[in-house]
Amino acid sequence: MPGSFRICLVEQFTNRLSSDQKEDLERNVTLNEIKSAVWDCGTNKSPGPDGFTFEFFRRYWKFFEQDIMAIVTEFFSSGVFPSGCNFSFIALILKIQDAKVVYDFCPISLIGSLYKIITKILSKRLSLVISDLITDVQSAFVTNRQILDGPFILNELLSWCKHKKMKAMFFKVDFEKAFDSIRWDYLDDVVMMFGFDIKWRGWISGCLKSAMGSVLVNGNPTTEFQFHKGLKQGDPLSPFLFILVTESLHLSFRRVMDAGLFSGISINNSLTISNLFYADDVVFVGSWGLAFEQKRLI
Repeated sequence: MPGSFRICLVEQFTNRLSSDQKEDLERNVTLNEIKSAVWDCGTNKSPGPDGFTFEFFRRYWKFFEQDIMAIVTEFFSSGVFPSGCNFSFIALILKIQDAKVVYDFCPISLIGSLYKIITKILSKRLSLVISDLITDVQSAFVTNRQILDGPFILNELLSWCKHKKMKAMFFKVDFEKAFDSIRWDYLDDVVMMFGFDIKWRGWISGCLKSAMGSVLVNGNPTTEFQFHKGLKQGDPLSPFLFILVTESLHLSFRRVMDAGLFSGISINNSLTISNLFYADDVVFVGSWGLAFEQKRLI
């Protein structure tokens, strides 16, 4: 369980949802929206604990559509999953060929189909507004942006500094176990500061707090347990929630710059770059003269 200490946000964010965006996010779910979510999920993915693949649902859609519609509609009305629908198997995927310790494995959640349908709907709705909330320092999981934009900009900035014979500080941070470290209370603060109303926050809370799982060990599940923090790898909603949290880091860092405590690199007196995000990596860029103080600040 997370400890009693927590960071609280005291300032609202500049980029917030408009009233029209809120209304669109909270609209009633339709059968076409549910069917689109089913067809958008991969047919060749490993099934979750329920054992059903999306190829199965597509083939026999006419037999299941009303039952699935009833379950999904109930969630959007109450924010509560039926018992057993938010359960997942955690499979360990090799990160390197010669794995010897747990750190050499990446946990992936094999999620039940009904849960994935609901979070697919939520993620598709969120994807339509996320670009209005996330600044251009984040290059992953946002429409019309590519994850390689961040490394490309960083490479160009390095070349520019070499060409100008300018000393600069480049400080790369990799968020270890990034999804696992997200606190739900802080996430709720973040989405509230972005202007999400109680209904959407309730849907997110319903997805997170009812989650149960077990680890597959040699193909056999362990005793099930409840999650108390973190986002699930394999959940369609997780990447969007994660970049909302990282955006709060960028906004906090921007206030540090406004206070004169950190100095980025100014290019031709027109553009200043201080940090770049791409997925779960961030690079802080600063002037070399204050490198020691700035590293301590980071």
